[in-house]
Amino acid sequence: TGADSWPVTSASFILVHKVQDKPENGKAVLDFFNWAFENGAQQAEELDYVALPKEVTDKIKESWAAEIKAADGTAIWK
Repeated sequence: TGADSWPVTSASFILVHKVQDKPENGKAVLDFFNWAFENGAQQAEELDYVALPKEVTDKIKESWAAEIKAADGTAIWK
């Protein structure tokens, strides 16, 4: 850290089917990532990483609610 350091960035992509044949499994995946968003910030900071801003995680959750559906068209994230 400090003057002898530089930022390292990378992107991670998690692909989730928009139509879930097994919505309970899709919901479990979203629950896991929600847990990580809600609980991972402190761990990230302890490891000298920068956590995603709440504004970003809120937008991600909005997209889950709007786009990830069960086969019958109902949202699996509410």
